[in-house]
Amino acid sequence: MQQMRSLTLLLWLILTGARSALAADDSDERIHIQGAPLVGGTNGMNFDEDNLLTVAQVYGRTISKLNVDSGEIVEQLSYGEPGDLVVFPDDLIFGSDGTMYYTDPAYYQTVLARSPGGPSVPLLPIGSVPFVNSVTLSEDGKRLFYGQCWDTEDGNGLFELSLETLESKTILDDIFGCASNAMTYKDGALYTPRPFEGRVVKVDLTSDPPRVTNVTTDMVSPNAVKFNSLGELAVTDTATGEVVLVDLAAPDTGTNRKVLAQFPSNYIDNLAFDMDDRLFVSSASNAAVTEILSDGGLRIVSPEGMSIPMGLAVVEETQTIYTLHPGALFQIDPKKSEFTTIVRSAVTLGPMEEPTSLVAWGNDLVLLSVISGSLMVWDLEQQAPKISTTFGLPADAHPFRGDLLVTEMATGRVIQATAADSFQTRKVIVEAPGAAFLFLAGDDEDVYVSDGARGLVLQIISQGEVLDSPSTLATDLSSPEGIAMHPNGDEILVVNAGNSSLLAVDRITGDKRVITTDLALMSGIDGLPFGFPNDVVVVDGSIYVNGDGADVIYKIEDEENDSSGTSQEATATTICIVFLCAFNFIFFAAQ
Repeated sequence: MQQMRSLTLLLWLILTGARSALAADDSDERIHIQGAPLVGGTNGMNFDEDNLLTVAQVYGRTISKLNVDSGEIVEQLSYGEPGDLVVFPDDLIFGSDGTMYYTDPAYYQTVLARSPGGPSVPLLPIGSVPFVNSVTLSEDGKRLFYGQCWDTEDGNGLFELSLETLESKTILDDIFGCASNAMTYKDGALYTPRPFEGRVVKVDLTSDPPRVTNVTTDMVSPNAVKFNSLGELAVTDTATGEVVLVDLAAPDTGTNRKVLAQFPSNYIDNLAFDMDDRLFVSSASNAAVTEILSDGGLRIVSPEGMSIPMGLAVVEETQTIYTLHPGALFQIDPKKSEFTTIVRSAVTLGPMEEPTSLVAWGNDLVLLSVISGSLMVWDLEQQAPKISTTFGLPADAHPFRGDLLVTEMATGRVIQATAADSFQTRKVIVEAPGAAFLFLAGDDEDVYVSDGARGLVLQIISQGEVLDSPSTLATDLSSPEGIAMHPNGDEILVVNAGNSSLLAVDRITGDKRVITTDLALMSGIDGLPFGFPNDVVVVDGSIYVNGDGADVIYKIEDEENDSSGTSQEATATTICIVFLCAFNFIFFAAQ
């Protein structure tokens, strides 16, 4: 089961694009919402030899260097540049010679090194370290340590690599949930948080076997640790939102810390001290970088916002738009250029289950995840799950006559699931191995699906009846992703992601026309066509598309739109046909 989850995470991240986030055009009047500048979330971070804060953006395929005084991004590394193997960067640290060491838990699944000027090179075989997360160095820079985290079914390990001989050895193994997340080294020992155990531990490497003792306990979800130059240890607790300073000399590990700053629950991720012992924290949910001042105040270095939009949904009664990523759910006012973060969530700890797309279900939402395989009905009033079940990589869903249609990427199927028993009664209505059914759209009479792998839009239900064989509506599309009913009722809107455009397809003839072009959509890795899910919805005749490449929500007016006051939606999740091919062998992933 864990091999399956690892494979799905790997393949999802393979197809989710491999270039850095695209710069949004400030003059683009179509932009309704602009997200955070550090697209994809801010995670592991450290200062380099020039005292520039270097930040790993997990979903942004980017590592950015910031001037913390001005907030300016002075340099970015990404997969799209020659020699920069940056697809899913998580944690990082610098050696005294300026070499950056960083982990990639889901695509390369190894520790990589990049000397000043590049290129990036893997220090261990690609794919050899599933769930590799944390990385740190000994004080002399000769020993590199790396750990696994977030594997909740198989054990996680803590390892050492000699940078002189490139020989590796296991320090600890078979640790539930997390062996190490954002650790640090001092005086022959590793200090590492154990988020599943609510404690930070010290691993004494001078003893044989290594001796593990408590540093601080009775936390909820400690996530990262760093020492300043005075030997003081700071810790983030993601669940409580606290950044604390630990008194290492105090005898009671349950009370040996004081709170330096308070953030919202599930907001903060990592932290770093600069050369002057100024303390900075990152945010996976909202992609911010914040300085904690000596008086407990906060200074924004890089502003928060949407980390990256994946999918769109519209709740009809309130005419409210929603988007999300695995760590947060956002609410958008279609009449104003404003958004609100309504839920933040931590990997494997909840309350959401790493969602990658969403669809409206009455006045609630259905959250789907191709990472965890989860399908969850989310109660918007209570901000809590109502139903949680699993499918075979659910990419999208569509309400149909009281039931729910679900696309399964693992099987090439469209499933009809019965709502009366929490979607446990299921019937296959379309099965096409080799297809990559991504997105659904329609009503209770006619339903359509996009096939991103084959460049098609197909009709699968007509006049309320499932067709014996899907009818091809449009061909020769370039990686079609989100689809929705056009408000004129005569056409289907299609996000034609391969050429960054939005099309309208005639429901009778299949004729295509271009509505707009030059959308900032994240492209795929060479040979794989997809980025993150780029979806389309309609509210009061206006069309909304999420642009993952620049972290934006577009509002688009179709000059040929002759209807208003209706609202249709199609939610999308971007998965490549590589999902289907790769199930013929076992691979593994991280985080």
